[in-house]
Amino acid sequence: MGKLRDFGNKLKDSLGKLRREKKPEVIPEETIFAPKLSDECFSLLSSLFDELGPRPAASDASRNAARRIASQFEKFTDDVTVTTGKIIPDITKWHLVSLAVFSSVVFLFSFIGLPYIALPIAILFIIAISRDLAKRSNPLRRFFPSAVATNVHAVIEPEEEVHRTIIFSAHHDTASISGIDDAKMKAVFSMNTALLGFLALSIVSLLSFIAEIFEGRLFRANIPDALIVILLFLSFLASLAAVYIISMSGKEYTGGAGDNLSGVAIVTTLGLYFSREKKVGRGMKNTRLVFVSFDGEECEAQGSNIWYSDNSHLLVNAENINFDGIFSEDDLVFLSSDGNGLVSLSQKLAAELSAIASSMGYKIGLGRLGLFGGETDAVSAAIRGIAATTLTGMPPGVDTPSHSTDDTPDKVSPEALSRCLQLAIRFAMKRDERDSVERKTELLLDGNRKYKLSRQ
Repeated sequence: MGKLRDFGNKLKDSLGKLRREKKPEVIPEETIFAPKLSDECFSLLSSLFDELGPRPAASDASRNAARRIASQFEKFTDDVTVTTGKIIPDITKWHLVSLAVFSSVVFLFSFIGLPYIALPIAILFIIAISRDLAKRSNPLRRFFPSAVATNVHAVIEPEEEVHRTIIFSAHHDTASISGIDDAKMKAVFSMNTALLGFLALSIVSLLSFIAEIFEGRLFRANIPDALIVILLFLSFLASLAAVYIISMSGKEYTGGAGDNLSGVAIVTTLGLYFSREKKVGRGMKNTRLVFVSFDGEECEAQGSNIWYSDNSHLLVNAENINFDGIFSEDDLVFLSSDGNGLVSLSQKLAAELSAIASSMGYKIGLGRLGLFGGETDAVSAAIRGIAATTLTGMPPGVDTPSHSTDDTPDKVSPEALSRCLQLAIRFAMKRDERDSVERKTELLLDGNRKYKLSRQ
């Protein structure tokens, strides 16, 4: 009994000590992956904002921004390239102009009882706009005035053979400030309203076409039935929202701190980080890292479309993480669709990055851009079969300072920058480690020796 009592007392003392001992402190992920990088990143963002000012696409200001970013890239690699290409800076305005013109033509031919002429014109315009939004191929573009856009990229090569490429991208041009301040007016006079109006106009022309076939007056000029006339006028008026949008299009441009110097600062800071790691022998083994800032994102991602066409030689098993509009950490999402909801991004890549974020204690879900909800530079990668996603803090339906005079550095959260940096670093490390494991496995398999289990 005495021995049993002694054992019980010792067990009680041991449990008491365990309760009094403190649990080991968890080292924050930033300490592991991005020490003080968020401060460095925010400082760069602020200095670029003060220095560069508004930067319309394909303007002198945007070209100056590209040169300034190139000088930042030169701090971490000698392999820096500035490239140019022609884009249409006012592509959205010209789309609206063409929409207004085609709406007027379709309405006129339908109104005078010639829907067999109106309908093919409407179909041709719908096909042209759909191809433009989904594939960046539109015969109307040849008639729009162009200007020269400037992209800049930098490359950090791996220590050994290149097995894959990771592209960290952002854009440096800024958006115009809309002259429509009232939220209700913006909802009524929107691109969606104009396009839906044209679509309704096309449907009414189709109904008129069918009605005139049955009435035997298809090839005779006439005034349609009263109901058709009313529907034509209503849909035509809706399509003319395009004219109002053009008349209210802003002449001023934002300073673009969150949209998108935040992305530029993240890409640059990542370059500095990986360069330092390489100098101390911890560089990528088989992963080429490309850091790029595009011009022309605010005009349907035309600059990135040119860049991907011109730099396919860099892209070995490429993946793209695009940073656009980083404001608050609470609004961060990985996009799985782009191009006004018509282009699919890599849901697999977005989900993998979301899982990495979760493992680091951050909740960053997946999001989709709806129909005519805008686009990012990831679309240019996706239409070429490259796995791509955009990490953004501008999810649909969330009121952010982007595209307004409020887009200043104080609206960008350093914590949001920190999370983006940590995610990008961990993702690149995981990719490179996977290559290393696969290579070691191959070596082991190649070195297998053959044995006999019998002497026969």
